[in-house]
Amino acid sequence: MGVEVPSGNDKSAARGPPEGLRTVNLKTEYNTEEDDLIADLYAPCLQLSEKYDRAVGYFRANIYRELGEDLLDFVVRGGRVRLVCSPDLPEPEESAAREGYALRGMRSESEQDATLVHVLNAMARVPEESDCLDMLRLLIERKSLELLIAVRTGGIFHRKLGAFYDPQGNYVVFTGSGNETARAVSSVEDWANDEQFDVYRSWGDTFESVKARAKADYLNTLIGGGTRHTKVRPLNEVETKLLAGFRRNQSLESCRAGARARTSRNLGEQQYGSGFSLYWYQREAVEAWIRAGRVGLMCMATGTGKTITALFAMKELLESSRPIVVLVPSKILLDQWHDDLRAFYPGVPILIAGGGFAWKSNESKRGFVMASTRPRIILATMHTASSDDFRSFLQQVENPVLIADEAHRLGSPKFRRVLEIRFRERLGLSATPERLFDREGSEILAAFFGPEPVFNLPLGGNVRVDYGSPIEVPIIGHFLCRYEYDFKTVDLSAEEQKHWDDLTREVGRTIARDPSLIKDGSLSQGMGNRLQQLLIQRSRIIKNAKAKVECASRVVSEMYPEGGRWIVYCDNESQLNVVASRIRAEHPHVTILTYHSRMTRAERDRTLAHFEENPSIIVSIRCLDEGVNIRAADGALILASSTNPREYIQRRGRILRMAPGKKTARIIDTIVLPANSSEEDNVPFSIVRSELARAWHFANLAENKDVTHDLWKICMDYRVLLESDGSLSFPEDDSEE
Repeated sequence: MGVEVPSGNDKSAARGPPEGLRTVNLKTEYNTEEDDLIADLYAPCLQLSEKYDRAVGYFRANIYRELGEDLLDFVVRGGRVRLVCSPDLPEPEESAAREGYALRGMRSESEQDATLVHVLNAMARVPEESDCLDMLRLLIERKSLELLIAVRTGGIFHRKLGAFYDPQGNYVVFTGSGNETARAVSSVEDWANDEQFDVYRSWGDTFESVKARAKADYLNTLIGGGTRHTKVRPLNEVETKLLAGFRRNQSLESCRAGARARTSRNLGEQQYGSGFSLYWYQREAVEAWIRAGRVGLMCMATGTGKTITALFAMKELLESSRPIVVLVPSKILLDQWHDDLRAFYPGVPILIAGGGFAWKSNESKRGFVMASTRPRIILATMHTASSDDFRSFLQQVENPVLIADEAHRLGSPKFRRVLEIRFRERLGLSATPERLFDREGSEILAAFFGPEPVFNLPLGGNVRVDYGSPIEVPIIGHFLCRYEYDFKTVDLSAEEQKHWDDLTREVGRTIARDPSLIKDGSLSQGMGNRLQQLLIQRSRIIKNAKAKVECASRVVSEMYPEGGRWIVYCDNESQLNVVASRIRAEHPHVTILTYHSRMTRAERDRTLAHFEENPSIIVSIRCLDEGVNIRAADGALILASSTNPREYIQRRGRILRMAPGKKTARIIDTIVLPANSSEEDNVPFSIVRSELARAWHFANLAENKDVTHDLWKICMDYRVLLESDGSLSFPEDDSEE
């Protein structure tokens, strides 16, 4: 049904005294270069209206803009808001859609639902955006605001229009340019902040009033259930439940401080790091890096806040318009850093490269390498950053600053090529920075970041939280939850044992023929080394031991608690599929999820969202090792064998993250024990001795230290040197997980 308005040539309406919206001196067109959209259009129209309808693009990009102080005053006066948004698209899909390629139904409704859940969870981690969601929840509960979600499975809903309605029956419709993106104020396209709005009044001339009527009719149809190609729905149960968790504000007036801050930010009054703060030990880390000339590694245990420390460390340099280059090893960390940078540095443009983001086709990329007084950030995976094209691009940047997460990965033969670029200031972050068994890579990292870390905080350490306080608190128990540790031993099959014995003897013969293959505790050559290939073949027998599958099923039967959220770490995707299928078949009452790097971001988000909300088991491989926050996880079964201490330390860190109601975690290790033989003593970098030393390390920091008694006996039987054997490692690969 159309909106009932006077026609444009209704003389009686025109003769009456101006009322309501008619008193506003409106232009037919507004643009951000010449006009103040909030002061000239938005605020005066809201002040005279009783209803406000708005259809916008992406949820996160717009909800923050809409819920400012002007809207708060509007609803306090009794105004009603109807707001239509679409779920934020992951950027690779957004770019394709914006370039005119049809998504051809790639994104199902469930995928889009999962994306909105991901956005809500991401906003919940940011103080300012969390406050915005709290106000949104209150407005919905008071029935002052109706939030609707627009879904198009074959593309994106990208309209930008709104309408103000006054009590006198007048209304104003405005439509905007279509350059809004899911990255909100952090988007490259918003850097220039060039937007245009056309305005149509219901009391204008015939052309103007007809346009106003048509667009208002469209809005009503959309809000009433959708159009032929766009379906509109209310929030679903999961989204409503997430919003209901925000309970800081109990009245509209208590929302005012946050609403005022959002209005200020929308007007360009940016304050970087607002709402964030550092613990004292994190301040010490930043100061240590500054004293070292802003060059060095921060080695901080998982869960102690490496990322927030780095965000503060780069703040002064960014504010002085130095270009910041952030490198990460994986697609998952790329997403997490993007969220964190957006929250900490709102309004700063970010160029993203790698992980599916097409940096070459980004029309704004030149602005990141040109001399400029504007802050800017380049965020890339190490895989992309080490490519010839991207290195050529980075070499055009004047005085870039490097921030490298999981910096140890930069020592690999491929990734180290990016270190050829001159970074005057450089900060490396890692919980475990050494590249053991890779002397060349370690030497390159030491030359680039310095021979020793500028700040070192191990997992078992204590820290001062507050300035001036002499009290130090343990990391485990304060920043990470306490844990219990158990282990299960697994035997090789007869066939696996024979293969193991043959390779063990061949390792001995190879070393006897050429003792120079081992030099200063490292292999003398790279991956082509014959000895290293034999050691890798041996380790694969341990990694793929068939009995691990049976062990996993047995552990789930005996130890998985009702209501638990466990992660099962596998060595490879083949093992992941076998283990997941076995547990599903034998434990149909348990929800089994899988998580691996070939999944789309929507699939990964949906998996983690389900895991956060529901008791379940995630069967995963290496892509959950570095940096992924899974606070709900309260247990881990480690099937993956590793000679790399970094991997097992990171896996433990995933489980020990604090979460509401989570007091302790449980770690169950599987240790493959070949038949004991004196020939093992002649094998360098033994995976058996390495795994036993790792188990000993885990057990010593656990709550149930009595488990060390049984481990000690096994370690002595296998002649394990607990300190040195715990530091055995093969080089990492250069893949982008």
